[in-house]
Amino acid sequence: MKAFIIIVALIICIVVIVKKYNLMKAYYDYQTKALNDLEKKYDKQVEDSEKQIEELKTIAYLNATTNIWNIDYFIEKGEQHLKQEYDHVPSFTLVAFNISNIGKINQLFGPTQGDKVVYFTAQTLKKTVRNQIYAQIYSNLFCILYVDKDDEYIINMINKIHDILINHDDNVRIRTTFGIYKVQDKNQNIMDMINYAQLAQRFVKESDDICYKFFTNELNDKFEDNKKMSEEMEKALDDNKFVVFLQPMYDLHSYRIISAEALVRWDYPGKGMLSPFAFLPLFESTSLIQKLDYYMWEECMKTVRRWIDNKIEPTPITMNISPSHLTNAKFVDFLVDIREKYLIPKDMIVLEIPEKGLANVSDTTKEIINRLHDEEFILCIDNFGSLNSSLNLLKDLPIDRIKLDRSFLAKNSGSDEGLTILRYLVAMAKELDFTIITEGIETKEQASMLLEIGCDIGQGYYFSKPVDLRTFDGMNKSKLNEMYRPDEYYPTFEDYEKDLELVRQYLMAQEA
Repeated sequence: MKAFIIIVALIICIVVIVKKYNLMKAYYDYQTKALNDLEKKYDKQVEDSEKQIEELKTIAYLNATTNIWNIDYFIEKGEQHLKQEYDHVPSFTLVAFNISNIGKINQLFGPTQGDKVVYFTAQTLKKTVRNQIYAQIYSNLFCILYVDKDDEYIINMINKIHDILINHDDNVRIRTTFGIYKVQDKNQNIMDMINYAQLAQRFVKESDDICYKFFTNELNDKFEDNKKMSEEMEKALDDNKFVVFLQPMYDLHSYRIISAEALVRWDYPGKGMLSPFAFLPLFESTSLIQKLDYYMWEECMKTVRRWIDNKIEPTPITMNISPSHLTNAKFVDFLVDIREKYLIPKDMIVLEIPEKGLANVSDTTKEIINRLHDEEFILCIDNFGSLNSSLNLLKDLPIDRIKLDRSFLAKNSGSDEGLTILRYLVAMAKELDFTIITEGIETKEQASMLLEIGCDIGQGYYFSKPVDLRTFDGMNKSKLNEMYRPDEYYPTFEDYEKDLELVRQYLMAQEA
């Protein structure tokens, strides 16, 4: 009996232990399953988070408008490549470029077309550049970082991008300029590299045969000089360091001074009188040119007022209008105000508008020209003939005078064919009742020839270089001694019946 009880007790113990084990196992399995579920859930959350991070990164690194990489991407990826370990000494070259005529595109075709041009440029970069880092740094600046590519390869890629863009649309020519910076120090800040490439880019001129420039120390020195000059300009204006020089214009019929063009000189400390060629290109690339123009216009008005107050017979002064003014009419109010302020007779001021400012005449420009005409300013197209001028300029705008460009005279005064072109151009202008001025006259032969074909006014070193106001005041305004004047001759179209075919061809070429 005792043995039986022990056996039953053992059995009961075993059953309890088994049940307890099963309960513990079930709990363990439950816990394990719960942990596995939590782990899977966590892994999914991590995976989802990583996807979201990648998506956010993509969003953060993409330009929303053009859908290509932005500046943040360019800097991060660029730094990764620069710091990466290589089994050789790598070379890095940074190229920066922009659409150099985007302002004109916006002006002529509107901002919507400008946005389309930027988008097309971005997509061209995306399709053209392979296995290199590229980005749209900001709205009109794009950059590429080339790794282990020689100059020939990079130049070929630049020319490829340039050609695709400029040939995209005959009506909207996308012009690009490129700056190239060969990285010397991998630890250099990427933004500094971009700035150096942009610096080189600024020295690319539209007239250059190539659309790119490499950064050099010489360019950097020139930039620093320009920067210093720009910083000094404001003070120079306040200190009256910009000086009006006048270059006389002579009536080719009477050989008397009848007008003078105002030209600026900078009385620069330590360098003397600087020619405008030394600083105007810099000012024309910034808003400084407008401030300089305002200063010069008022100085010219003061000069005429001084002549009148001192009982000196005043000479009409021709003042230059920079192309940058032709997009905003506020300068017209300034001209009218200072003319009234100094009580200047309206026939004492002539405004010269450069032909390049009228290359693509917008509605705004037309309104400005018409407003100047309504305010009774005498208007002259400067540098006429330098850009194969369309004769529509003479027909559609209220212009009083045209000034033939010195290069046009130089190219056409040395041959019979060139003289024929000059003769017919003058004849057509005379038929339209324009006063004809020719600049850049350097010889007696040129002066005589121009008078023979009907030019009215001559300007150039043959007569006089630009002089300061005191010298101009003292110049003899009587006939010039010992200067030969041929018989005056005024051509008409009837004189050229035998060459009408040449006139027709010339007109067709102009309209083309």
